[in-house]
Amino acid sequence: MSSQVFRKTESGKAEIARRQAGLSPATRTVLIMVNGSDSVNALAARGLPQLQGHLETLLALGLIEPVVARAAPVALPANDAERAFSSPGSVSAHEAPAGPGLEALRRQAMAHLGNHFGPDTPLVAQALLGARSVAEFNAALDGIESQLAIYLGRKQAARELQALRPAT
Repeated sequence: MSSQVFRKTESGKAEIARRQAGLSPATRTVLIMVNGSDSVNALAARGLPQLQGHLETLLALGLIEPVVARAAPVALPANDAERAFSSPGSVSAHEAPAGPGLEALRRQAMAHLGNHFGPDTPLVAQALLGARSVAEFNAALDGIESQLAIYLGRKQAARELQALRPAT
């Protein structure tokens, strides 16, 4: 990801003006510095601590997006390529590759979890951000639920996260 370049989405530009997402000052600084031309290495050279976590938060909230070079072909990872050529119906709903629906759930979850974990949300939600299937997403929520239960109690933590779980 070090040579990756990001740009602000329309939501990201609006966030700079309105400050409605409740971003930490450091995450907001990263959002402001993302310009569509500087790579992650260039941003890191400016001395931003925990840059990767801030970028993941901004991605999950849909405030930034990768700049895609038009000439570069996109190669699927080996396991995704195998799924693409497997027979239809061989992938269960629990193992389906992440799609736009899962990305929307991820953004919703990050916004909701930010109310509880504040600037530590990207650290707490690393597994959630990396989830590639509904099963992995729910497993990540299970881990977060156990952390949330420390503060809210087991039953309240389960209620808080129930709305974030995709139907299986």
